[in-house]
Amino acid sequence: MTFDRFHNAVLCLCLSTLCTALPSQAGAENPRSDAAQERDHPRTRSIEDLNLKGAAADNPPFTDTILGVDSPFRRSLLRHGLLFRTGANGAYIQNTLDAPVPADEQTYTSQRPFGSYSVNPVLTADLRQLGLWGTQLNINGQIQQSSWSPAQPTAATISNLYLYKELGEDRAELKLGYLTTDFQFIGLQVGGQVASGAQGVYAVLPYEVGLSYSPLPAPAITLKYRWNTGLYLKGAAQRAAEPGSEAAALKRDAVGVRFLPHGDKLLLIGEAGVKRPAAAGKLSAWYRAGYIANNTPYTSLRTGLKKSGNYCGYLLADRQVWQPQASNPGRGVYVGGSAMVVPADLDIYRLYYEARAYYAAPFRTRPADFASVVASYTAISQDYLRSVAAAGGTYSRASDSVTGSYTVHLARGTYLGLGLSYVNGPSVTPKVPSALTFTAQTSVFF
Repeated sequence: MTFDRFHNAVLCLCLSTLCTALPSQAGAENPRSDAAQERDHPRTRSIEDLNLKGAAADNPPFTDTILGVDSPFRRSLLRHGLLFRTGANGAYIQNTLDAPVPADEQTYTSQRPFGSYSVNPVLTADLRQLGLWGTQLNINGQIQQSSWSPAQPTAATISNLYLYKELGEDRAELKLGYLTTDFQFIGLQVGGQVASGAQGVYAVLPYEVGLSYSPLPAPAITLKYRWNTGLYLKGAAQRAAEPGSEAAALKRDAVGVRFLPHGDKLLLIGEAGVKRPAAAGKLSAWYRAGYIANNTPYTSLRTGLKKSGNYCGYLLADRQVWQPQASNPGRGVYVGGSAMVVPADLDIYRLYYEARAYYAAPFRTRPADFASVVASYTAISQDYLRSVAAAGGTYSRASDSVTGSYTVHLARGTYLGLGLSYVNGPSVTPKVPSALTFTAQTSVFF
């Protein structure tokens, strides 16, 4: 059996296992329907039932938003099973070592002072009014703009439009619709929190192979099943994102809900992991490994011909190593690492390694602050570098960086993150001097 056939068989087995486990396991533990259980044992509706669910990172609770949980507007919507929330982000990034280059010579984000903003309005509907217990409709928008479009092009799209369903006493989860799949898998956000992730470092490899991301969702179905031990299996089938630039994809799908753009095929994801939350005297741990396979034809960097079979294999681990406060078990020091690989003949970036250490709530009196140090190494495809050299261009063989950042919880629903990154090889081509990048980022939750 060839390797390609083997990894496709593994992915199909993972997805089929999930599909068969959902009804059988849920039925074994919960033989009656969700509606019958809800009628016999009605649960008090909580506003947190309408927060983000089933993702690889968590939003702040609604108590940590500017509107809070007791505003007349929010309570009025909740009586009808609705919730409206908005997140707003802004960023400023600048290289502190060199003067800004002319606009037509810019090759990476901080080479000139960079500013950006995004606004993410979300409407969530609890569908129990329609007899669909444990079911939500989630509609997200994305509005964004920046001073350098290659880093963040202007967009106003539907970034998510999906149904979410819980099964088997919340052991199983299903999402169906238009999804940004990067937010459902892998766990790229350091610390697993939307508001407190490290800055200046990210892994681009999953996006190279077609994983969807905001503001470009894709039709997808995701399935997850978890056990009491913390073990879980998760899989997805997604229409692959378009190979090439984000700007070109937005031009072809400006609203974000085109079902099957020409040339895009099927992307499959399978992930297995163990995730245990922190508790008094018990340290948090999250280990996961996965595989992404995409049969969309890509242009080979070696031959220039179209070739399918792009993939990304990944392995990540995060572990709490110190818990100074039993009354706040999530507080403490964590360490983690990541490793990712893609085919060097189909993708410019071919390897990614990351090591990280972070401290959740470094000060007892500031439980929502977050500090981190992240080191990364990204290797460049030799096939791509040979073509650059043949054209007489200069290049960096790899990019490595170290980033220190601190996120301050300024007020309810308001965060400010400050970071400093030293980057060797900030641009693939042309080769440019190393950069010391300052980043300031705000996140506001309404």
